[in-house]
Amino acid sequence: MRHAKAAAAAPFESDFQRCLTADGLRVATETGIALRDCGIHIDRVIASAAVRTCQTADLVTAAMVLAPERLDFDELYLAPAQKFEATLCEHTFEDESSVLVVGHNPGIASLMGRWTDRIAAVSPGTVAVFESSADTWQDVRKIHVHIPELVCLLQDGKIAWRRDKANP
Repeated sequence: MRHAKAAAAAPFESDFQRCLTADGLRVATETGIALRDCGIHIDRVIASAAVRTCQTADLVTAAMVLAPERLDFDELYLAPAQKFEATLCEHTFEDESSVLVVGHNPGIASLMGRWTDRIAAVSPGTVAVFESSADTWQDVRKIHVHIPELVCLLQDGKIAWRRDKANP
């Protein structure tokens, strides 16, 4: 997931400290509700430690009425796709089947694009839900063997695309 819409940095505020706008707060909450309505469950959250990603993760999981463990990493701030993927593989337990990764562009968009060609744009608040045949989280990195499949795409707090009989 790309964090929801953030405010411009205030004077003497770093980019890392930017908070969500009112619209960002709304979209993050609506996204959590939409994920819950889709039957998505989250076992763990991995996020950039930036304020806006932590706020996004908190609002999404609160709206889902979940309290998964959240791990925040400074090194995921503006990280490339490979860093998100490596962190996912290194910090997820085998009994966890669903992980929410919250980050920034361009890295999070690159990760989504690495796993599917169905996503053209990754605006703030975009969530791509993937399914994989991988047996372990380490196997997720073997993209040539275990190609993640897009299950659902949410944008602006609403389902933009969902795999079903009409959209295989």
